[in-house]
Amino acid sequence: MDGVPAEARALVLGPHPDDFDAVAVTLRRLADNGNLLHTAIVRTGSGVLDHYAPDLDWEKKAAIRECEQRESLRLFGLPEDRITFLSLDNDNDEGQLCETPRNQQVLASVIDGFGPDLIFLPHGNDSNSAHRALDAMVRAIVARRATPATLMLIRDPKTVAMRTDLYTPFGDELAAWKARLLRCHDTQHHRNLLTRGRGFDERILAGNRQIARELGLDVPYAEAFEVEVFGQIH
Repeated sequence: MDGVPAEARALVLGPHPDDFDAVAVTLRRLADNGNLLHTAIVRTGSGVLDHYAPDLDWEKKAAIRECEQRESLRLFGLPEDRITFLSLDNDNDEGQLCETPRNQQVLASVIDGFGPDLIFLPHGNDSNSAHRALDAMVRAIVARRATPATLMLIRDPKTVAMRTDLYTPFGDELAAWKARLLRCHDTQHHRNLLTRGRGFDERILAGNRQIARELGLDVPYAEAFEVEVFGQIH
């Protein structure tokens, strides 16, 4: 992420709480560079096991996940006025974000209101339906905007395949910091321990280790992005 001008504005769109944290090292470097960051996160109860706490329904699960994300963003240092939670339509079977005209309208309002130069979001070539839905809606929005924008498509453990155009390498100290952010998402840590036999932080950082190995880096970790530019950028 070297060479990004300090005046560039970055919007992080998360179809789930924790999508911000998946690329926290890159976002920290942008913040340290002076770039203005804002995040808009979809409220969802997906990913919370029914037995995580007593008497859980979708709304209670969503409230827990929102609290977890707010805690990780406090640890990151993102001011409250740069955090937006979106109540969007979801697939009633899975509680995941889905493509609807209303959802696209709300997302367009967020994008137009902030005016980002960079938009971070999960890659659409992904096994998660919410990642695919967000990718499709954001592409439709930026394709018709008068102002240019660059999509920074994130590789995460559910990405099927993507091109690596940019990457952020990092070492053990930043990995430990990133792990603390990820562990704020206790519902996901709980689910990963039970269903995958390892913690949420371990799963994400294992993916970062794999990226670094694939790129032949001399550091142990990296976050990776496919870049798509919409509009004319001078």
